[in-house]
Amino acid sequence: MTLALDGESSTQSTPTDLVLVLDESGSINDTEFDQLTSFADSVVAAVADDGLFANGGRVGVVGFSDTAENVSALSDSEAAVRSAIVNNPQLRASTCISCGLNQAGSMLGADDPQRNQVVIVITDGNANPGDPTGAAATALQGKATVFAVGVGDGVSQATLETIASGAGPDNTFSVGGFDDLADLLEELVSAVSVPGATHPSIAVTLAAPWTLVPGSVTANLAGSSIGGVTPDGFTWSRANLGDENLVITYQVKHVGAPCGPLGVNSSVVYHDDENAAVAFPPVVVTVTCVPPVADAGPDKSVAEGSSVTLDGSGSHDTDGVITSYAWSGAQAGVGALSDTSSAVATYAGLDDGADAVTLTVTDDNGLTDDDSTTVTVQNVAPSLALTSCPVAPNAVGTDVSIAGSFTDPGTLDTHEMKVAWGDGTTSVSPVTSPVNASHQYTAAGIYDIAVTVTDDDGGSDTKNCGFVVVYDPDGGFVTGGGWIDSPAGAYPADPSATGRANFGFVSKYKNGASVPTGSTEFQFKAGSLNFHSQDHQWLVVAGNKATFKGTGTVNGTAGYSFMLTATDGSPDRFRMKIWKTADDTPVYDNQVGAGDTADPTTALSGGNIVIHKG
Repeated sequence: MTLALDGESSTQSTPTDLVLVLDESGSINDTEFDQLTSFADSVVAAVADDGLFANGGRVGVVGFSDTAENVSALSDSEAAVRSAIVNNPQLRASTCISCGLNQAGSMLGADDPQRNQVVIVITDGNANPGDPTGAAATALQGKATVFAVGVGDGVSQATLETIASGAGPDNTFSVGGFDDLADLLEELVSAVSVPGATHPSIAVTLAAPWTLVPGSVTANLAGSSIGGVTPDGFTWSRANLGDENLVITYQVKHVGAPCGPLGVNSSVVYHDDENAAVAFPPVVVTVTCVPPVADAGPDKSVAEGSSVTLDGSGSHDTDGVITSYAWSGAQAGVGALSDTSSAVATYAGLDDGADAVTLTVTDDNGLTDDDSTTVTVQNVAPSLALTSCPVAPNAVGTDVSIAGSFTDPGTLDTHEMKVAWGDGTTSVSPVTSPVNASHQYTAAGIYDIAVTVTDDDGGSDTKNCGFVVVYDPDGGFVTGGGWIDSPAGAYPADPSATGRANFGFVSKYKNGASVPTGSTEFQFKAGSLNFHSQDHQWLVVAGNKATFKGTGTVNGTAGYSFMLTATDGSPDRFRMKIWKTADDTPVYDNQVGAGDTADPTTALSGGNIVIHKG
């Protein structure tokens, strides 16, 4: 911002050089010339009384007709100047106004910003034809304040306004004759001998929301003082102000609302000891507000049934503050939003899908901006737990049942259960938790039941019941199913491996057959061992003990033999021995070192063994 003030000349506060330019042309008779010189003498006396000489001022006098002469060079002596005026002879020729103006300019010399320079021109006629009055006046006005006095009707107002520094009664004066000049004395001397500004000050108060930039206030004039500085304004002051151009500059800043054309200054008040009045024009700046910038944050993923935060706190407003946040866009079948009027919202995933969630921010100027982020809800597969599986052998044609339950964080999902019974039969049905199913086998055997629950988005979980032994009760045979805790050393490939080992078997002689038939399954998960029999070679049932031998595969590879010994008692006991057929390399034996005919010592941890009599 810039405040400019053009101070006036001051004979009291600033040294003043005054030049009287007197018309001495032949159109003025002796009486009129005496009246002119008497008036000039009165002017010098009056400005002396106002302190012009006492404050370092000087007065000079120029006379002009067809040429110009120095009646008195610039002098700081009142008496010398007045004497020169009284004793000055009249030139009595034509009127060369430009000659008088140029002579006054030469007398004043170069423009001195430390001094006031004032010229009073008194004439009774227009200039000679072709006289360059305008050019001479312009040159003189460039460094001095020029007043023009017209006497009689021989001089036009246009000529006076050309000579003077400005049009109107402040700079031009007119009287009917030379005997009337005395009537102008007080008015003319008051215009010349301005009191000036002593102890001037300018108090600037800014209008909200403008605030002053600290350290930005400067003034061009030496001796200036800046005080009373606050965010709301400041005060400039100086001992005096004369014919000087005061320029005060300062910087302001605008933060927040409102926008549009805004007045910068609430008030600019001028004061000095002379009670002068100064009106500064209003300063209006049009503020163009910048809208806020919404930032909904990066795209997010969330599992159905879980929540994720959406962070819009990266939103900002360069010229104000954000006053409100609004989140929207969650689809009813995909997710739900909460804390929608906060910078940080919560999105709860309901079902798999993608939501384009939008954040709208509004600043203190009512301007808005939007930004969107995509929330992808990921499906979570159901989790199945089997609570009941068949462990003991089951007779052919009887119901074999399973039961369980499942959970799914996708509360909108639907589910289907598939049971693969192991005999080539599969049952499929829509389900809700808990679940159950049953099946009747038509042939004896050892079957692995697999139960799978699948949601409508393709997520699934599968659990196995393990071996289910199905037997035919019409002949003597042995059946068993369950698990043991396999001891360390039972699996030579990893002697430290221990844990659960599942088994299931059935073995019997058909009527008239010399080789038993049946099936044997054995799994030791800690050793990644999966044995499946290919045939049974023999079966010996003696009391509560049954032993049978055969061949099979380990993890799908043939070339292995086995021997299974089981006792039906309290508790039931079990031994499984597996080896490579070609070289007798041991693969598994939960009773290492015992003879083949020894009774089994490992008790079942679950399930049972039954020896059926024929």
